[in-house]
Amino acid sequence: MVLVLGALAGCGSGDGKASADAEDTPTATAVPTNGPGDYRPPTDLCPKVDFGPLAAAVAPTDGPPKGQRTGADKATGSGAACLQGFRASTTKADGRSVVYCTVWRDVALGTKQYEYLLSSASKEARGPVVQVPGLGGGAFRYESVKEAAVFRSDLRLVVRDSSLGCEVQVQSLTPLTDQQITAAWPAMAETVRALMPKLRS
Repeated sequence: MVLVLGALAGCGSGDGKASADAEDTPTATAVPTNGPGDYRPPTDLCPKVDFGPLAAAVAPTDGPPKGQRTGADKATGSGAACLQGFRASTTKADGRSVVYCTVWRDVALGTKQYEYLLSSASKEARGPVVQVPGLGGGAFRYESVKEAAVFRSDLRLVVRDSSLGCEVQVQSLTPLTDQQITAAWPAMAETVRALMPKLRS
């Protein structure tokens, strides 16, 4: 897991997220994009993210969080990611939580990106895609089972508000227990709910 976390900590991909298999990809040089919306693109996300709720729900954190800027197309959107390892076992880091936030060019594009992710989620979900009311302008959650995933548990929460899109992931090399999963969902929502006001213009 240490190698996985290291590879994910400093690489960017064109979809505005860190990528597990992008070790040789140069980091994107995203710059803030101006346009209609209530948020400004984050350039350093880690100081704004409180991983406390997730640590309490899933497992203790392992080491400091690692951040990077994201967004390969600066005319479309830019943002940042923050990765925090966690230690479910007593001997090694075996999981992580990643928060991605992108501010899109305008609200219309932010909405379009969100709708695309929502329509795609059912193709990679184990079980239902669940709407999460009262969180931003729209939110949903699901457990991902992507074919190439190295993680046995992969929880995703996607949130849109105005031109902002955020995604929280909780991933583990060993399967999370039902108790951990049940506790993780509200902790993921709490993490985004506390973060969004810090990203407003």
